[in-house]
Amino acid sequence: MLTDPSIEKLKAKGASPYDVTVLVSKRARQLTEGAQPMVDDKNVANVVSLACCEIAQDKVVAAEGDQEVVVPITREERIRREEEQKERERRAEEARLEREAAYSAVPEAEDGEEKADDSALDSLLATVTGNIEEDGEFDDEDVEPTEEDLIDSDEE
Repeated sequence: MLTDPSIEKLKAKGASPYDVTVLVSKRARQLTEGAQPMVDDKNVANVVSLACCEIAQDKVVAAEGDQEVVVPITREERIRREEEQKERERRAEEARLEREAAYSAVPEAEDGEEKADDSALDSLLATVTGNIEEDGEFDDEDVEPTEEDLIDSDEE
C-alpha cells in the first residue's frame, strides 16, 4: 500500500485520478526500461512507488498533447543496450558470411548458369534444415511436406 506520498497528495497533481494513474504507469514503465531515477531510490520499494515519489516532488509532470520526450537512461542500461547492439551486428555478420560460403559452394557451369552439384546442395540444405545423417548425407525423411507441396502434387 502506498503511504508516502499519500494518495491525496498524488490526486492533486493531475486533473483526475485517472490522469495520475496513467502518468504513474508511464513513468514506472520508463524506470523499468532503464530510465534514470530523478529522486533518491534507496528507500523505495518498487518502480511504482518511485514513480509516485517523482510525481509528488514535481520531478515528473503531465504535458498536454503528444510530446516528443527524451528519457535519460542509466549508465548500466546504456552499456547493456550497446552490448546488445554489438551482439546483433556480430550475429548478422556471421549469418552473412555463412550465406556467402554456402553460395560460393555451388560452382558455375561453362555457360554462366549455376551448375547443380548434389553434394554442395545437400550440404546447404542440411545446414538450413539441420537434417544430417551420421554419414554426412542429407536425411529428407524427417522433413514434412508443406501445404504447397501437397497442393502441387494433387495438381499433377
